[in-house]
Amino acid sequence: MNQAGSLQLEDSKYTFVAPSDSVKEGEMIEVSIGKETVVVARVHGSVHAVDGICTHAYSELVDGELEDHCLYCPLHFACFDIRNGSVVEGPADEPLSVYSVMEQDGSIWVKG
Repeated sequence: MNQAGSLQLEDSKYTFVAPSDSVKEGEMIEVSIGKETVVVARVHGSVHAVDGICTHAYSELVDGELEDHCLYCPLHFACFDIRNGSVVEGPADEPLSVYSVMEQDGSIWVKG
């Protein structure tokens, strides 16, 4: 790990985003990775990371609801699958970008 809080793995840069115990089951947090807003959530024991801004109306998704694997936008209730960013329910028609996540030694790292 370098002093900036990043980890170099196989030519990919991961950024430390949170201690593992700060993202409880069924909860989400918002983090910044560079200029990107990212939502990090734990569902069924696995940590996932997707764009934090709705592709439909550009609302902050961390203000929405997470039910099982469905992330609901607080503005128009578009639903995205937190596991793969796909649209489950409109009005959104563009998926969210998905970020690679690594959980290691009590820390959550996101590639970005």
